[in-house]
Amino acid sequence: MSIGLVLDSSALLLHLRLERVSIGELISEVIDGDQLVGVPALAVVDVWSDLGNADVTRLERMLTWDDSGVVILPLTGDCLLDVHGTLPSVKGGQGVAHAVVEARRYGCLLATDRPGDIGDAMDPDDLIELS
Repeated sequence: MSIGLVLDSSALLLHLRLERVSIGELISEVIDGDQLVGVPALAVVDVWSDLGNADVTRLERMLTWDDSGVVILPLTGDCLLDVHGTLPSVKGGQGVAHAVVEARRYGCLLATDRPGDIGDAMDPDDLIELS
């Protein structure tokens, strides 16, 4: 599995709410490059309470559509320990920590709408701040 980009909770929320064209374009570029976009499971959990009905429908379609180019990155046992170790370095909570861990694991960029949430857990050059 070739992950070209990881979305944190804020980027996922923008994508589901269709608030910015830039996130959709970024996802399309990654998919056109024959790579996948990874969404950490804890990022999904983070945003559920902020979603309206239409957003939940889009999330369900994203989670169940095999050819979407977006994959959910599971929280495995070894990943869980990494998330726990990363939490003190981030300001954005568990979903953000999971996103940082996965971006590091796959050696790819992390998309965010809230770079301050990343804290000092990643080099700023490894972030894509959505506009």
